[in-house]
Amino acid sequence: MNRTHEHQKDPAGHGRVPSDMKQKNLLNISIPFGIRCRCTIQKWVDWIFFPLLAPVIIFILKYVQKNRIKDLKKIRMLFKRIAGESKIPTLICANHLTKVDSIYIHHAFASLPFYWRHFRLFSWNIPAKENFWTKPLDRLVTYLGKCIPIVRTGTPEHHKEVLDTLRYLLARGELCTVFPEGGRSPDGRVNVQNVRYGVGTILNGLPDYRVLCVYMRAENQKEMSDLPPKGDTLYFDFKVITPQSIQTGRRAERDISRTIIEKIKEMEDLYFEKYKS
Repeated sequence: MNRTHEHQKDPAGHGRVPSDMKQKNLLNISIPFGIRCRCTIQKWVDWIFFPLLAPVIIFILKYVQKNRIKDLKKIRMLFKRIAGESKIPTLICANHLTKVDSIYIHHAFASLPFYWRHFRLFSWNIPAKENFWTKPLDRLVTYLGKCIPIVRTGTPEHHKEVLDTLRYLLARGELCTVFPEGGRSPDGRVNVQNVRYGVGTILNGLPDYRVLCVYMRAENQKEMSDLPPKGDTLYFDFKVITPQSIQTGRRAERDISRTIIEKIKEMEDLYFEKYKS
C-alpha cells in the first residue's frame, strides 16, 4: 500500500485556498431545492436502514463469494487517516471491472460500525440506471446504498443535474465515487483514451478538492465481469492527488480528467509489473 507523499497531503492544510474565498465560492454551488431535499431525505433513510442492509451485503461478499481483500487493516487505517482528517471535497475515482466495484470499495475502506458513526464517509455512487433499476429489489438496494442513478444515454440536462448534485454533495463534506472510464473495461485494462470528462466537470466547479485514485483487481481477474472470481483475493491501492489545470472551461475539465485516468493507469502498470511479471 502506498502512503501519501508530502506533496499529496491534504491541500487544505497548506492554505491553498483562503477560507473566506472558499466559503464565498461554496455559496455558488447549489442545486434546486427539491433535489437538495431528496438527497437529505435519502441520506437519513439510508443511515437508518444501514444496520439492516449492510451486514447482509458483507455476508455475501465474505461467505458466499468468499472474497477477501489483501492488507485490509492497512487500507482501512490509511483511509481513516486521509478521509477523516477534514471535510475538504474528496472524490474517489477508480478503475472499473465488475458491476459491484463500489461495494468492494466500501468494504475495503472501513468497517460497518465506522460507517454508522461517520456516514458521510460512506460515499455516494452513480450507477447506470439501465443496470440497476430494472427490478423493484434492485431499485430498493440502490436507493438504500446512497446511489444517484444516471442514464448513460440520457439528455445533457439529465447529466448536468447528476454532476451538479455530486458537486453539491462534495462541497458539503460528503464523499462520492465515480469511474472515470464511464463503464467497465472490456479487456480488463484501463483505457486512458476512454476517459469521460464528467469527472473534470465535477471538480472544476469546486474551489478546493482532492481525488482518491483507486486501483483494485482480483488476482485471477482477466476481463470485465459481473462479479470478481469466487474465492479470489482482491488487491487494492490508492493515492491522493490534486489535479489542476492552467486552462479554463472544457479544456480544464479535460486536463483534470486525463490526469486522474493517467494516475490510475500508472497504478495498474505498477500492479502488473509487481505481481504479473
